[in-house]
Amino acid sequence: MLKFILKPQLSDICPMIKIFIFYFLIGLGVWGISQSSLAHFLHPDLKFIFVFLLFQSYLTLQLAQFGQKNEGEKFVQFQTASFGIRFILSILFIAFFAYTHTPQIYLFVGNFFVLYLCSSNFEIFGLLRNLRRF
Repeated sequence: MLKFILKPQLSDICPMIKIFIFYFLIGLGVWGISQSSLAHFLHPDLKFIFVFLLFQSYLTLQLAQFGQKNEGEKFVQFQTASFGIRFILSILFIAFFAYTHTPQIYLFVGNFFVLYLCSSNFEIFGLLRNLRRF
């Protein structure tokens, strides 16, 4: 599995590019909001949320790609495991910032869940597209 994560094949790069484009567009939207009068709705630690969700999406993509090996015989199990791992990592991420007494924690959690739902929505559409092949 380590070889697969460190050395993706050409067919695996297209979904990665889509994820990076998606996060680039979300980043542009967040930057636009930060430059407007609505900037008070954004937490100062938003960059940590953004990087964390990008890492989670990459991890989820790698698990899904790994599950598609051998004609996708274990795709559903790997995809379910990746959603479980995403949820647990998200709880731990929020718990860490709550434990370190982050100021404006409600704003932080609100920003996290808005970005989390956006990224999950993107991945669910990708999952539905992949499930149609089975």
